[in-house]
Amino acid sequence: MSAPQEPSLIPGVLVVLGGCGVLLEGPSGAGKSDAAAALLDRGHALVTDDAVQLRRDGNRLLGECPDEGRGLLYLRDLGATDVADLYPGACRRRAEIGLCLRLQPEPGPSEAEALLQGRRDELWLLGVRLPRITLTDSLRRPLAPLIEAAAGHPQRSTTPTGAVGGETA
Repeated sequence: MSAPQEPSLIPGVLVVLGGCGVLLEGPSGAGKSDAAAALLDRGHALVTDDAVQLRRDGNRLLGECPDEGRGLLYLRDLGATDVADLYPGACRRRAEIGLCLRLQPEPGPSEAEALLQGRRDELWLLGVRLPRITLTDSLRRPLAPLIEAAAGHPQRSTTPTGAVGGETA
């Protein structure tokens, strides 16, 4: 097993669905924070909004929140919102990232292959390969159930789960 690497900071949102850390990426205004709020409302957990601190541990990619943003969700028109006040127990210190979802505000081309096979590729972060799915037209679609389906957790969770080592904020 290799030694842990130095952390790296990237823009994005990290949520936990049924034990799976899901990295949401995309341009500003693509709906990442709104999607996280909808997932919190469905019983899932938040690690970080706006910036994800990455760290490699062997073959695992871990994401955590920088200290200054811990427990906050930055919602357009509302500002910084304290997640612990609205969703007690829904904040996580870190999670292993298993999937990346790229939110694209524009509609994608409607070629038959993308409609049948999805828009899938991979993303390499700190030398770890992550499967990545692009969700197009992100501002007009119900992102929470789509993200749950992509992560393989379509049922509504009753308790936020998935922290590495069972840690909460």
